[in-house]
Amino acid sequence: MKITFPFDIEDAEFVFFPAVSDYLLEADTLMGNAAVMHVTGGSWTIGTGNYDGINYGLFYSDRMMERIVNNVVTEVHRLNGDKILVGECGHATRSAWYVPTFCGPDAPPVINCLQYAHEKLMAGEIPLKPEKIKERVTYHDPCNIARSGRITEEPREILKAICEDFVEMTPNRTENYCCGGGGGTVSIDEIRKFRTGPMGKRKADQIRATGAHLLVSPCANCKKQLKEICEDNDLEEVRVVGLHDLLLEVIDFGVPVPGGDDGDPEPGTAGEEE
Repeated sequence: MKITFPFDIEDAEFVFFPAVSDYLLEADTLMGNAAVMHVTGGSWTIGTGNYDGINYGLFYSDRMMERIVNNVVTEVHRLNGDKILVGECGHATRSAWYVPTFCGPDAPPVINCLQYAHEKLMAGEIPLKPEKIKERVTYHDPCNIARSGRITEEPREILKAICEDFVEMTPNRTENYCCGGGGGTVSIDEIRKFRTGPMGKRKADQIRATGAHLLVSPCANCKKQLKEICEDNDLEEVRVVGLHDLLLEVIDFGVPVPGGDDGDPEPGTAGEEE
């Protein structure tokens, strides 16, 4: 079986922009994204001219955010794509929601990968293995996708479908505690003791109260902060993962792929095998 990462394919429905850290540090998340697109027969590509969804202009200034948003849209137009597909990244998603603000009403629509996976799963287009994930699982709402209430239910419905023991944090959704690394502070390792101590203790207590062994967070910044919180607050038994990491574990790749021949790319496409 071949699962491809298609590069620079023109006329795809989705041009995909994950956090660059997924390429470097979160391989299972990125493979999960590719797996979902594979089994659903999704039309997608990654542009080599701009392949990073991260937009630190959200923290710096509107001018910088507008420049980066326009770079994303320019790459979609270069490839003649239809839509922007954002990976598991909170601030990349929130920044992309400003595409119509900065680029006008005719700019490409923005879809988060959680929304895509949820739609396809609810439609029965993601085949699952009979066995669900048995470990207790909880979910952390990243501030940048949950505070507005835009993406809260989709990840929960996915997790309930693939996990035997899903438990909520309290509070949750728009009231969920920040991981403690917001505003870009997660990148400042010199203040780690402060981030995971005074800023992270309440989050650590919230995680501990669930009794979960798997902590799902669809945000690159949150993952880094939460992993360090668990390390520094005696929560070594907790494994921090992306939602697509778990989808990768439960997808049944034995089911024929829509419009494909065991996942082989169409003639004239390019890609790297997973």
